Amino acid sequence: MVHLLDDFGKKEEYPSIGFKAFFGMFMRVIYVVRKIVITLFVFIIIMGILLAFLEGLGIWDGIYFAFVTALTLGYGDIVPHTGLGKFICAIVLPLTGMLLTGIMVAAAIAAINRGLEKEMKKKK
Repeated sequence: MVHLLDDFGKKEEYPSIGFKAFFGMFMRVIYVVRKIVITLFVFIIIMGILLAFLEGLGIWDGIYFAFVTALTLGYGDIVPHTGLGKFICAIVLPLTGMLLTGIMVAAAIAAINRGLEKEMKKKK
């Protein structure tokens, strides 16, 4: 149990969950949306192959570039030069990465909620 102060300065007990429990819950939530997650990963890989073709890069460099761009890391070691490559890197990949990131964050929050609910049931 974690002891925190409420809005009025009174101590309240809150359950806590360990990493193992959290990770187990997280993987169960990801399993539910696995088709969406896999589709987004495959789409990023396809965009990477397309970028490799458009920009004259190797296949692995294109895939690397696509993931770096989709996850909005933007190291700057590879930059697009063609109009279509710039469009893919400025619009398509960042939106895909935001969807992927949003799903992962939502899964983490759902895992925390499930874990805390389970701990609250044990407490009663």
